Amino acid sequence: MTFEIKAKDVDVEAIMAAIRKRIEEKKAGLYTEEEIRAIAERRLDAVLDAHDFSSDLLADFRSQRWNFQFDPETIYRSSRGAVGQVLERIRRLLKPLQKLFWNPNPMIFALSRQADLNRYYVHLFHNLTLELTRLNLEAQELKNRNLQLQGRLEQLARREKTLESMVVYRAEDGKPSAK
Repeated sequence: MTFEIKAKDVDVEAIMAAIRKRIEEKKAGLYTEEEIRAIAERRLDAVLDAHDFSSDLLADFRSQRWNFQFDPETIYRSSRGAVGQVLERIRRLLKPLQKLFWNPNPMIFALSRQADLNRYYVHLFHNLTLELTRLNLEAQELKNRNLQLQGRLEQLARREKTLESMVVYRAEDGKPSAK
């Protein structure tokens, strides 16, 4: 079904081209990946800052200073400067004696595994935040489209009632009759 509108002030082809362009833009998505990441980070800042978290937690979380690396020698190290170096030497000398009383390998394995799990959780939380932001934006867009469609439906219903009230029914003999 095609029809032609003949009006001097209306450029139907330009209007249709603009409509098609808007449809293509909506098909491409509302936001780019970079915009979604920026929105997700802003929302994460707002959520974490608004509650009982310390302000340093978010910076530490992003810098990954919280995730420690463990190896078999980690439990014998010290961070006390010159005194710590002496302690490290004493611990290395006493390592065989310590192993007589307890086995450090399960603890080292558990701590190493926990460090790996921490990295995976951060990756998972990051992806979850992005996907949740994307879904929230999509739900918001769908709600807006639903409201627009409801408005159009109400407008069409009013138009239909108006047109029905304007129709004059004619009897078979050609004279108007009220129904």
